[in-house]
This record gives sequence, structure tokens and C-alpha cells, in this order.
Amino acid sequence: MEKSDIFWQTYLNLEKETIELSKYIFFTDVKLISGSSGIVTQPCNSQLETFSPHIADLLVRCCVQIEAISKELYFDIGGTKKRGDKNLFFDEDCLKLIDKKWQTHKKVVMIVAPFFNFTKKENCILRPLKEAHKRQGTYWEKAYQAVKHDRYSSLHKGNIKAFIHALAALYLLNIYYRNESWITKYNDISKIDYSMGSAIFTVKSPVAKQLWYGNNITISESPYVVCYKEDDYQRIMKIQEDERRALNDYWVNQPELNELEFQNQLQEAIEREKNNPKERVMYIWELAKYRLNKKIPENLPFEERKKILLRSEEWNGWINQNNDHLSAEEITEDNIQKEIDAVAIRWGMELTKRFEKLDWIPIAMDSEICRIYIP
Repeated sequence: MEKSDIFWQTYLNLEKETIELSKYIFFTDVKLISGSSGIVTQPCNSQLETFSPHIADLLVRCCVQIEAISKELYFDIGGTKKRGDKNLFFDEDCLKLIDKKWQTHKKVVMIVAPFFNFTKKENCILRPLKEAHKRQGTYWEKAYQAVKHDRYSSLHKGNIKAFIHALAALYLLNIYYRNESWITKYNDISKIDYSMGSAIFTVKSPVAKQLWYGNNITISESPYVVCYKEDDYQRIMKIQEDERRALNDYWVNQPELNELEFQNQLQEAIEREKNNPKERVMYIWELAKYRLNKKIPENLPFEERKKILLRSEEWNGWINQNNDHLSAEEITEDNIQKEIDAVAIRWGMELTKRFEKLDWIPIAMDSEICRIYIP
């Protein structure tokens, strides 16, 4: 049996006892009030403050496990103090090094148990290791130390809230200690069950920001990150590069590149992009706009411009592929230029598709090539 399995089994046993406890104490932060308009809910924290010797015992047992697993993680990731060192502290040493490596203070644990009835965000979306690297920096550790050292006068601190937060911290540390990884499809990343077998908690899915451009991991509120396996990403890059090369070969051979009027139009578009980064310059689209506007110049009478537009291949391609276009009857002197530019952009998109066939998309989205792991 792996050492991590022993810690995980102990965690699951505590979780089972928590579920059993919830059969006798309703875990909630609201209460039902009967009024003239019917039954309504009101905030209520008294249930979270419920305490007993049994809950205090659960809290202590849970925090003993936190101490133990945090020390194991400390040694695994290069902690320099020796086993048995009396000056090795689970919070100021172990959890501090763990936080430095993984930014655990930012990681979120969510309560998803259907038999818990927490409604406030702070009660069901937890950051149980926030400030945990400080001596008694968390609510749950303050309660643990108080109950451990003065059970009688501090029994009220061994309450449901402290225990649930400590259990969430132990769950998160187990996620790191188990260090699981797996391969999946990009389209399935958000569909995976990230509870990892817990009946109470889950962590967030990793963030994947268009991995096909750069294959860069994103550190987020999840313990996990995702990237493509390197060989598969190289395959995606090869297809993308071939497409870019074909498009560039087409672009550099266009005669309009030598025309001053088009050069000025392109420069204006580049300036607009500088002033507004959200406005991307697509050179082929600009070329299509230039060509269509030369075919339908502004100095022609409106009716003639409209006739040329409606008879053009570009217009017919536009109306066959877009349901939001203006109808022939809706085109006026005020909006015809906007419509010409819109039709040209659609034409430019079609030109681009001749070269950017996006053959890499099925590989990037639907192949099992994404590795989810703890960095």
C-alpha cells in the first residue's frame, strides 16, 4: 500500500463520520421562518457554531492528520529540516514551503454534498489554507490549538465550522500528496469529476486557455493545470505552420501590396489596432475590403452601388452563410458602406479558409492528448 493511500483512507474515514454526524445535526447557515407570505429563509449561523466533545474530537483528529501529511509533503518537496526535529512546525515550516511551491492560499475547495445546506459563498466556497503558513493563522487552527490545550474552557471552539474548514484543508493536502495525473480530451476537461472520490468536497477544474497557441499552463484556483503532451503539440504546431506558410505565400504574391492606396489602408488598420488592442488586423480581410470597395467605389450613385453589390459573388456568398445580413430592401444610402465592408470581411474570411483549413482542430479538441496534473 502506498503511503498516500493510508492518509487518504484516514481522510475518508473522517469524511464518513462527518456524514454520519450530519444525520443528527443539520449542517446549514439558514433557518426557515413561517410568515404571512409563507415560509421564507433567514440567515442563521448558530448551526455552524454547534459544538460538542465529539465534534472537538473530530477536529483534533483531523488536525493531527493535517500536521502529519503536511510534514510528509514538506520532506517530499525538499524541506531541509530533519525528521524528528523539535523545531519543525507544520504551519510555519511545512505549510509555508507547501504554499511557496503551489500557492495553496489561493486554492479553492467547494462543498458539494447535497446533504449540507450552506447557502452563503463563504460557507460553501472555501480557501482552507489561506494564511495557514502562519502560527494559528486560520480559524480552524486557532480552534484546534484551543481545544487541544484547554478542552474545558475552549470546548465551544470545537464547532462544526472549525471542523469543516479543517476537513477541507486535509482534503486539499491529500489532493497534493496523492499527486494524481491523467490524460483526457480538451473538450472533456470541464466534464471530469474533480472530487477525487470525496462525497463532500471538490476542487475546481484546471483552466485551459487555447492550449493550441503556445501550450502554456495556467495557474488558477485549481490545484491542477493542463497542457498537451509535447509530441502531440508539435504535431499541432506543424499543421498550423503549414497553413500559415500557405497563407503567407498567397499574401506576398498579391499585386495590391504595391499600390499606395492599399498600403495606406493597411497602415490605418494597424494604427487602429495599436489604439484598440481588441481590434485585430487581419491582412486578408483588409485586402478583401480594398478589392470590393474598388469594385463599388463611393463616387458612384447609390442605386448603382447597390445594384453592383447585390449582383456580386461576394454578396451572394454572404447571404447564403449569414442570417444577420441586411436584406436588399434594408440597404440605404446611410448603411450601404457598412454593408459593403461587412460583405468584404465575410469574403476575406472565406479566402482565409482556403489556406487555414484548421485541420489541427480535431486533434486539439477531440484527441486524448491533454495531460492534467499538479505542477
